[in-house]
Amino acid sequence: MTRRTSILPFFLVEALLLLAVVVPVAHLRSIVDRLMAPEGLIPLAPDEPLFILMRSLLLVLVLQVAMALRDLYRWPVILQPPLVVVRLVEAVIIMLVALPLVHYVMIGVDKAFDLERVLIRLEINPFLVLACAGAGYLTAYGLRMRWPGWVARSRFAERFAVVGRGPAVDVIHEELGRRRVPGLELVGLLDRADAPRPPGTPARLGDPADVVDLARAHALQRVVVAHGPDVPGPTLLNLRLQGVKIEDSASFYEQLTGRLSLESLSNPELFLSNHAGPSRLSDTVKRLLDLSAASVGMVLALPLFLVTALAIKLESRGPVFYHQERVGRDGRVFRLTKFRSMRTDAETGTGPVWASTDDDRVTRVGRWMRKLRIDEVPQLWSVIRNDMSLVGPRPERPFFVGELERVIPHYAQRHLVKPGVTGWAQINHSYGNSVDDAMIKLQYDLYYIKHRSFALDVAILLRTVKVVVLQQGAV
Repeated sequence: MTRRTSILPFFLVEALLLLAVVVPVAHLRSIVDRLMAPEGLIPLAPDEPLFILMRSLLLVLVLQVAMALRDLYRWPVILQPPLVVVRLVEAVIIMLVALPLVHYVMIGVDKAFDLERVLIRLEINPFLVLACAGAGYLTAYGLRMRWPGWVARSRFAERFAVVGRGPAVDVIHEELGRRRVPGLELVGLLDRADAPRPPGTPARLGDPADVVDLARAHALQRVVVAHGPDVPGPTLLNLRLQGVKIEDSASFYEQLTGRLSLESLSNPELFLSNHAGPSRLSDTVKRLLDLSAASVGMVLALPLFLVTALAIKLESRGPVFYHQERVGRDGRVFRLTKFRSMRTDAETGTGPVWASTDDDRVTRVGRWMRKLRIDEVPQLWSVIRNDMSLVGPRPERPFFVGELERVIPHYAQRHLVKPGVTGWAQINHSYGNSVDDAMIKLQYDLYYIKHRSFALDVAILLRTVKVVVLQQGAV
């Protein structure tokens, strides 16, 4: 089967870029010592250039293997900047753990076989390894942000087809058109000849039963199977043996968008899987990190508290803090504290209402606080009290939770974990004030619950800082 892919050149280009960055960074100390020597520039030993290259190649190789383990050479990951950040954090951590182990094994082999310190000389100073990790992270991230545009202009893409029809296929087609994914080329659909074909539907390639021959004829590299068509197991096995990737439509949509599809929300297996169930060990580690970070944050924010409290008091009468009931983990109601950003009579006569972007109930100081997200800082106290976490779904008011649970299936599942000061939905979707927005955020929240990890939490916190600094979206 003919393969058209840009991943191999991507891998090679990245290797060269990383090598160009790692060579000077990994040998920075040696370079400075030679340049600053009192007797002038010290020449390199005859074999030193070879060892410089070998050290750098070893570090680049370990880093690229770590990135491959975290699927950073797959288009569905490359095309999602938030997911790239997560996976790169994980890859760097793997590299920082694996490289010392590799060095340890090489030292043992060198001593065991009396290799005259050939392998020992490949070891890199630990501090310079950290510097290389940072430089490699920035290089890898920058290349992944640029490569899709280059691919689009060079007409390289992963060719795939969808087997079957239905709402899932329509949603995938719509998302591909909206996102203009450069690394994926939807060749067409495999469906029955008598199936309805709405306007704008991708071209029909043939019947699902002929998927093996059609994959060969159209040089397909991936086949996405929607629910409905009955493709025999031996046919799928034959397809896989030809090197074609097979994926169900829900998983493909999840990788493409970073949120769970509506059909996944209706699948009970999602909530019975190990991903969705809280782990005692991970919860303990997360709690310790939350408690430490929130405590430090509260201490550092004390001067900000004083300035903000003074500004609130100077502008309007009323309390500095605003207390409100929110729904937390397992549906438990807790009391949330924020800086007051609205008038004291904001809901007098109206009851609970959705907040809007240009809400006239917000005070001048409140508008400034919301823009900089300062009004959210007192929520760190809720983190210390164990009502919230730093990262998790946004806590909603009991009134809205009751309304949304009646109209959105599985809405209560977002309470499987503690709510957070920031979260996956907050950094990926703008501030919502409707049921449709709540549905989209639920898809993001359940994606987070299914895939939550330390690296994902770190990535969300980093993206939150970016959102606050660049004033993008709402957190």
